Amino acid sequence: MIHLVLGSSGLIGSYLVKHLVEQGEGVIEWDVRRPKSSGEPAEDLRFYSRAFNEAVQKADFVYFLAWDVGGSEYIKRYQNTYGFLSNNTRIMDIVFGALKQYKKPFIFASTQMTNMNSNSYGVLKLLGDYFVNSLDGMIVKFWNV
Repeated sequence: MIHLVLGSSGLIGSYLVKHLVEQGEGVIEWDVRRPKSSGEPAEDLRFYSRAFNEAVQKADFVYFLAWDVGGSEYIKRYQNTYGFLSNNTRIMDIVFGALKQYKKPFIFASTQMTNMNSNSYGVLKLLGDYFVNSLDGMIVKFWNV
């Protein structure tokens, strides 16, 4: 089985990749922070990429862990900025669009903060939950990761 891990260099993604590899599973890593060889396209989910669509096509299952976030201080400082809102809505549009197009099973990393409507991070993740439900995906809700 081939697993596509979006956010493969993050806190959860890096451990997930290690676990899947130890289990003998095939893994495609995708993360904006991964080092690139010259000529490789950036793995930035805010922008359409043919390479990303090809990775989704190859995958049997997708883990949507990627998000424009960098810990609690980052959220506190940037969550109400245009860039934070725009980056995460673009990520959702591109990823959920590909998942819909290729009809791939997936899991979305959400948060317990989706019930906090005064928090844009939680509201964006709640929007992601609505996308997931419309695509019959799965949601895992983390708290304070």
